[in-house]
Amino acid sequence: MDISLVGKKIKSKINQATNILIIIHQQPDADALGSLVAISEWLDSMGKDYTHFCLDQPKPNLSWLLKFEPLINDQKLLKEINFDLVIVLDSGDLKYAGAQELISSFSIKPFIINIDHHPTNWEFGDINLVDPKAVSTTEIIYKLFEFLNVEITSTIANAMLAGIIYDTYNFTNPNTTHRSLEIASKLLLAGAQLYQVSNSILKTKSVDTLKVWGKILVRLSYSPEFDLATTVITKEDFTEGMTESEVTEGVANFLNNLSGVKAAMILQQLDDGFIKGSLRTNNDLIDVSKLAKILGGGGHKKAAGFKVKGRLIKKDGVWKIV
Repeated sequence: MDISLVGKKIKSKINQATNILIIIHQQPDADALGSLVAISEWLDSMGKDYTHFCLDQPKPNLSWLLKFEPLINDQKLLKEINFDLVIVLDSGDLKYAGAQELISSFSIKPFIINIDHHPTNWEFGDINLVDPKAVSTTEIIYKLFEFLNVEITSTIANAMLAGIIYDTYNFTNPNTTHRSLEIASKLLLAGAQLYQVSNSILKTKSVDTLKVWGKILVRLSYSPEFDLATTVITKEDFTEGMTESEVTEGVANFLNNLSGVKAAMILQQLDDGFIKGSLRTNNDLIDVSKLAKILGGGGHKKAAGFKVKGRLIKKDGVWKIV
């Protein structure tokens, strides 16, 4: 990735654009939202008109990043607008972004800028700023802003730090690098509030959430043949008002603390007749994104996911996919 060449092209396209659409992936996490905020603040400083789109609203603990403003998630409101530029953030492909149908419905195909750090990114943009070595998409945007001499305000600093903290799990994941720590320190100097950002991402577990975790962890099993720990999440596990991500991602990250296993996998029954798989590993020799990609998904080397058609059933005390 040549940041000097790509950065100049991105700024040129933004300067030329009159109507910009910014898209982040469904069930947005702190990296997606932080990237959205950072790019939006930059566009504001340039006097550009833009619109946000995401299929899902952010979780309550992350709404402060958007100053508690909702995201547009109704595609019908956007189909008749002539966007000349689309910026897709933190998404390996348009399907994961939840925007494949939306973009194909436009009468005039817009120019697409794709900014992401997933190694499984399909480089679907007309300009692709993709760096799998970066710990988060906000880290890539920081490098872009650094090259373009964009002012890092306290709002941008908080947003970028949120992405780094989330995707490194507070600097504890194996993907944490000296570069990510260096950038985080510079963001603190620019006005980022480590305590607020860290607490909003990590200290969000309610008593009800932990009770659900308990049900899921009781089902935890170990396969000596594959050195793999697995568990299952059923639709009945969720209580009213509880989001999928706070359960699935929380348990997945918790299982990543297991010692004596090479990897962990969670299978979750979805309402649409599909099963969602979440993969985690701390083993330096394993790349779970390769398995996820084979199954139609994607992600990172140490954390990835996929969806397959099927149902989870329990037969003779063992959970199976049918």
